[in-house]
Amino acid sequence: MKLDSATMGRVELHDLIGTAMGPLPIVFVSTVGPDGTYNAAPFSFAAPICSKPAIICVSIGLRMGQKKDTIKNIEYSHDFVINSVDENIIKQTIQASADYPYGVDEIKATGLTAIKGDKVKSPRIAEARVSMECRLVQKLELMEEYKDAPGLRAIIFGEVVMAHVKDEVWVDGKLDPRRLKLIGRVGSNLYCKQGEIFELKPVKV
Repeated sequence: MKLDSATMGRVELHDLIGTAMGPLPIVFVSTVGPDGTYNAAPFSFAAPICSKPAIICVSIGLRMGQKKDTIKNIEYSHDFVINSVDENIIKQTIQASADYPYGVDEIKATGLTAIKGDKVKSPRIAEARVSMECRLVQKLELMEEYKDAPGLRAIIFGEVVMAHVKDEVWVDGKLDPRRLKLIGRVGSNLYCKQGEIFELKPVKV
């Protein structure tokens, strides 16, 4: 089968590349607005792109033709927090993506706990096993096709300036993925738990 992207819609392409490249990481992004209200939302189009400086990229589209609260808040505070998503908070994380009105604190609404950031205005989520405080480095905007009309998708780049790691997932000086038990996204409303973890090194040539 051959699929020509020119003949496919945005949602079809979103599902195609998101599933083909899955499992995708789920990043739970927490922010703060101008009025001090906290916000949290999950995103799966995200990736680490640089180690030192430690830069993380997150792609944020529109909702109903309007900017999402997350990008509005980042434009205000110039920072955000990336919270890891494991099997203990996946339900609350997905619930936070519901259509809450602007100004609703999704952290509180989903029964999670906000903790003030050490180096950023945005809060971190206490229940997350890893939280990375990020300062905005750059924002790019790409024109994307939507149902009603084209709109701008924001690509944000943030530098990790502080990481908070639960003691139980820190083993021998590094994160242990077996204990972290992250959840991945494999399609529309489809998620996966970590299965077998194995080590494989390249053969010397």
